[in-house]
Order: sequence, then structure tokens, then C-alpha cells
Amino acid sequence: MNQFFKILCLLSIAPSLYGQFDRGTIDFGMGAVISVGLQEEIGFDARIQFTTLTEKYRYLIAYNRYFISETQNREILSELDASFMIKAITYLGIKLDAGVGYIINDYRLLKNARDTSNLFITSGRYNHGLQLKMRGAYQLFLPVDVFLELNLKSYGRRYDTIVFGVTYSIGI
Repeated sequence: MNQFFKILCLLSIAPSLYGQFDRGTIDFGMGAVISVGLQEEIGFDARIQFTTLTEKYRYLIAYNRYFISETQNREILSELDASFMIKAITYLGIKLDAGVGYIINDYRLLKNARDTSNLFITSGRYNHGLQLKMRGAYQLFLPVDVFLELNLKSYGRRYDTIVFGVTYSIGI
């Protein structure tokens, strides 16, 4: 009888625990990245994001791979960011979001360069910084959005980027 009561309590608590989490959609996306400060730098973006049911909050994890092609020097750099975004406005079907994020990358930052700031931490080969994100998205058809995103990074103006691409939503 005692084990039956414990199982019954656990089964009654489980739905209430599940109801504590906000339901929404998971979005997968890909895009192109263009550096604002360096013309020779382009890349691609792969992302996964969770959007709450009310579409007010968005949690985003993105991986960016950059290709820098100067005269005879060719570099490939990586960046990973985790961001939290809040819906700002919706106008004529365009959803505008703003948020903050944490970035880790493997750039060789030039600390004495004119457009590099001191608002980052370097640990070994990796740099840790923050970013401000502004994102606009337009729904082409039901599961597919087109987005344009501006990332202002704490590394300095040379490292700011513009990302554009598509996301595909699946409901959960």
C-alpha cells in the first residue's frame, strides 16, 4: 500500500512539473555571415533556437565559421554564441527582436589595433565576450522564416557581423 501511494503521488506530480515549462517551437537555420569591419571575411551560420509559444522570448545557439582570405594568408576561424532575445515589435509581418549573448571564439585579437576594444577576456587560445543582437524575421510560409541579424560584439567594431538566412520551425 505504501509503494502504491508513492507511485500515485509521483504520477500526479509529473503533469504539474511538465506544465511548468513553456511550450513553443524549435527552429533550425542556416545563413551567411558578413563581417562589418573586414571585407575579406565571410562565413556561414548554423543555428538552433527555441521560441516560446507566445513568441515573446527566444533562446538561440549559433555556430559561425569564418573564412578570411587575404593576399597569401588564408585563415579559418570558429565562433559559438548563446543568446537570449526578447520580441520588440511586430510590424507588417516583420518580427523584430533584440537581445544579448555570450560569445567564445578562436580569433587572434590584436589588442593594440584601433578598432579593438578591451571588453573581452582571453583564456589560452579562446576569447570570451558579449554581444548585442538585433534580429528581423519575415515568415515566407508557415514553417520557414527569412531573417537578418546584426551582432555588435564587445571585441570592437572590426568584429561586428551581419547574418542573413532562413530558419525552419518544428512544433513541440
